Formats: sequence, structure tokens, C-alpha cells
Amino acid sequence: MFGIFKENEERYLSWHSANQNGYVFNHFKGKDADYNKIHLATCRTLWREKDEGARTKVEKICSNNLDELLKITEEMRQTKGYSYCKICMPQYIVKGEKVAKYSWR
Repeated sequence: MFGIFKENEERYLSWHSANQNGYVFNHFKGKDADYNKIHLATCRTLWREKDEGARTKVEKICSNNLDELLKITEEMRQTKGYSYCKICMPQYIVKGEKVAKYSWR
């Protein structure tokens, strides 16, 4: 199950409650892949106290299935790329590569 949350903290928190083992794509948009990151739903960078009440100012695309999220992310970002969080998903980062990019076509 996936969800897209923008300016809707309540729905995002509800999704998170039901999908603790899920994934979150923090979609800042723009051309910089470093800002557009995939995280584990429980990543500490998504749950900083100072962001409380404003977490969905940045669009969140969420799924409990990483393959599904990657397909959605690839479609949205196309040539702009995205990256994985170094803190919660270091095993997905290829040494020497800044951006992880997949092609599902």
C-alpha cells in the first residue's frame, strides 16, 4: 500500500503507525538528487522533534514495499535522480556513487 502526503500530517502519521516497516521518499523536487531521499519509515531524520507538525511540508511518498516505491520514484524523478539515506539505508549506497538510479522500463 502506498500513499502520497503533502500538507497532511494526520494522514502521514496514520500511515506511519500502520507501516512501521515501510519506506518514505522525501520528495523536495528540483534537480538535486541529494535532497530527494529514500528512507526507512523509522529513520531518525524523519522524526526530529523540531519538525513536529510540519513533516509533510515536504511531500512524502510512502510504501510498505520498496520495489513499489522505487518504481514510483523512478517515474517521478526520471533523469533528475534520487538517493538513499546514508543513516538508515547505507547498504543501498554503492561506494563512489552519489546517486542511486534504477530503470524499470
